[in-house]
Amino acid sequence: MAKRNLKVVRLIEPELCLECRFANTAEVELENGTFQRMIHCRRLDCDNWDYSSAEAAKSIVNEEDQAA
Repeated sequence: MAKRNLKVVRLIEPELCLECRFANTAEVELENGTFQRMIHCRRLDCDNWDYSSAEAAKSIVNEEDQAA
């Protein structure tokens, strides 16, 4: 994956992401080294994000990429 500035943000309405064509589930490595399953958005400008609690992330592995 190209070098990116990954952030973990809170979703305002998580249900909206379940039907979105830009959303995939992914395993995200947090700064403390733990992994968590989250939604990865490829849109990058979604109105459903709450940036007030943004945290850094180390890496991400999309579950679609992992299955291939």
